[in-house]
Amino acid sequence: MDKIYINGRFLTQRITGVQRVAEEIIKKLDQLITDNIITEFEFCILTPGNTIRSLELQNITVRQVGKLKGHAWEQLELPIHVKNNLLVNFCNTAPIYKKNQIVYIHDTAVFDAPEGFSNTFIKVYEKIFNSVAKRAKKVITVSNFSKKQLISHFPEIKDKISYCHLGVGHIESVDLQKSNQILKKFNLERYTYFLAVSSANPNKNFRVISDMLENNYTFEEKFVLVGGNSSTVFSEEQQLSNKISHLGYVSDQELIALYQSAKGFIFPSRYEGFGLPPVEAMSQGCPVVASECASIPEVLQENAIYFDYKNYSSLYLALNKLKEWDIDREKITDFSTKQYSWEKTTKHLYNTILEI
Repeated sequence: MDKIYINGRFLTQRITGVQRVAEEIIKKLDQLITDNIITEFEFCILTPGNTIRSLELQNITVRQVGKLKGHAWEQLELPIHVKNNLLVNFCNTAPIYKKNQIVYIHDTAVFDAPEGFSNTFIKVYEKIFNSVAKRAKKVITVSNFSKKQLISHFPEIKDKISYCHLGVGHIESVDLQKSNQILKKFNLERYTYFLAVSSANPNKNFRVISDMLENNYTFEEKFVLVGGNSSTVFSEEQQLSNKISHLGYVSDQELIALYQSAKGFIFPSRYEGFGLPPVEAMSQGCPVVASECASIPEVLQENAIYFDYKNYSSLYLALNKLKEWDIDREKITDFSTKQYSWEKTTKHLYNTILEI
C-alpha cells in the first residue's frame, strides 16, 4: 500500500478559509477510506510540535516530527520525513525543492491585489509559487478564475493545474432555541441586521460598508461584522465606522446562528479565489449581496444581488433591492448545498493522486 503524507502545518494555525479547506478534505478522505472507496493508499499527517488543535480520524494517522516551527519546519524538516513519498499541501505553501507533491494554491491575490499584503509576505509567496510551478507534480486550485490567473502568472503550470470548487457540508443548522440564545448574547433580533464575515485584510473591502454608512445612507437594520481585526500580514489597518458592530471571533455555532437570522449577508471583497463565506450564508438561507468581481459571480451565479465594490452607492441600492425582493430562502439553501460538496472536492484530489 502506497504511503501518502499530508503537510499538517495548518494545525498550528487559527482556522480561516484555507485551514477550513484542509480539515474538511482530510475528514472526507478519512470517510472515503472507511467506505472502502479509497483502498490503495495509506495517509499520514505530519505536523510540527506547536499544533493548537487535533482532528478526530479513524484511518488517517497524525505524527509529530521535527523541532522547528513555521516556514522553517516546512522547508527544512518536513521534506526529510516525507522522503520520496507523495506529499499533499493544502494551504498555498509547500517545500520549495520537493518534486513529488500536490499543492493547493487558492488564488494569486499576492500578485493581483498586493496592497493587501506586506512586502515580506509577497516576496516569500512569490518564491514559493515560482518553485511550485516549476517542480510540483500537480497544482489544484478552487475556481476557474484562479486557474486562469495562475496560468497567466506562471505559464509553465498550464499542463499540471486543475480546479474544483469547495464544499459547504461543514455548516449544520442550529436549532431555534439555541439560535435565540446566541442572538440574545449579541443583543440582536432575527432579520434586523446585515452581516459581514472575514479577516481584516484590506482586500476584503469592508471600507465600502463604512463609507456608505458615513455618507448619510441610513438603514433601520444594524450592521454586524464578524472576524479578526488585525494581522501582521496586512499592510494597513482599517478604521471602520462606529455604526458597525464588530463582534470579533465567534464560535462556529454562533456564526451559523448569525447566518440563519441575518436580513442579508454582505460580501464586499475586491478579490477572491473562491469565497466560502457567502456560500456558507446561502446554506443557512441567508440572502447575499456581493461584489461583482474575480471568482464571485462564477461561484454564486445568479443567486446573489451584485454591486460595484468601488461604489458605496451601488451597495446601498443592492441592499435596498434585497429588502424589497421576496427572496426564497429555501431556494438559495438548496442551491448551495447541492452545488458545493466536500465529497466532490475530495474525489477531485483522489483522482489527481491516481493520475500521479
